[in-house]
Formats: sequence, structure tokens, C-alpha cells
Amino acid sequence: MRTLRSCALLAAAVTVSGCNSMTSNAIDSFRLAWQGKVNEIPDGQVLAVSGDSLLIRAGAAEALFTAPAGSTGCIAWWGIAEQVETCYGRISQIVGLETDVAQPLTVDDPFKTGLLRVTEGQQVTRLVDFPLSYQTGITQIATYSIGPQESLTLFGQTAQYQRIDERIWMPELDYSALNQYWVDPNTGLVRRSLQHPSPDFPVFEVISTHKTSKDAQE
Repeated sequence: MRTLRSCALLAAAVTVSGCNSMTSNAIDSFRLAWQGKVNEIPDGQVLAVSGDSLLIRAGAAEALFTAPAGSTGCIAWWGIAEQVETCYGRISQIVGLETDVAQPLTVDDPFKTGLLRVTEGQQVTRLVDFPLSYQTGITQIATYSIGPQESLTLFGQTAQYQRIDERIWMPELDYSALNQYWVDPNTGLVRRSLQHPSPDFPVFEVISTHKTSKDAQE
């Protein structure tokens, strides 16, 4: 999967003027986070994107990624020099950061069948690759539990979301982490999540906005 190298390739997702004002160089942003510096993207900048948007907060930094309006399923979100792919709300690939990640879903993955259908204690085993460190086929076991419905305010709008918890365990790396997903009970879309895509990264807070093609034209 190729990374995005120029603003011209971003035109399908954002307006031309947005190339400078509506996106963030995620590489620099996350490096700032690891150095303890702050880079904050205001809500208005996220909502101004003409297509769908993915806001990632990691440590003290934030980065904004975009995709065409109405994107569904497995979505390639573009930054200026990097790419994040999510599949049904779960990060499945990161390209262009200091640690690349590939963690595709399985055929019967709960994210494909719908997180609102997950059962208490359900498990799935995935294989994860960290290509830059030559680690491939790392086993990841995910165990699910159903949390409560919780009220969240996202970009000024408050609603109820179903929380689903995902405990991941990677025995070869002796690594365990808790991912959490807040799912819109009306659409089944993951609107907010806390994810650990790699032991080398801080926790990623991921917030998505989705617009219909008609909304994007207005």
C-alpha cells in the first residue's frame, strides 16, 4: 500500500485549500508527542474537512487524516506523508511512521460481523506484522467483553454509545493491552476508540466523522 507523498493526491478527500490548513503531518505530530510537545487540532478544523475525517490523538499530539465522504468498511485514511487504514473502525494498517503495522482482520472477525453482535468472552486470533523490525506472523489473541452504554460528546454533539472492550494478548512479545470502542447503536459505526496498534506506540485515541456525499457538497 503506497503512502501519500503530495497534496495533489489528497484532492479527492479535502478541498485544495485544505491541503495546508485541514491536515496535519502525522510523522512530525507523533514525534512531537514523544518529545512531550503539544500539537492540538481544533474541532472546527476537523469539521471543516469536506469528506470523512479521522482524528488521532497520541500522547500530547494530534494528527488529522481524511477519506472520501461516505467511506465504509476498510478505509484508507490519508495524511500528508503517511496512511492509516481502518477496517470497520479498527486500525488494520499504518504506513509512514517509525513503526509500520499490518494487522488484518480474520474472515469471521467480530469487526466484520458487527461489534454490536459480539458475545461476552468471544475470542479471535489474528496475525500481526511489524515490517520495519522484521517481525511477521506475530500471534494476537483478542478477547471481547460488553461494556455499558455511555454518553459521549464528540465535536459538540452528545449521544449514547455502546462500549465494547477488547483485551489483546501477544504471547511472543509478552504484550497485553486493552482496546475500547464506542459504537453508535443506530448505525453500528465505531465513533471513538482507544487502540494500541503497536507496543512501540502510545495509546491512540481515534475519533471518526462520516458524511454522506450530499453533506460533502453542501
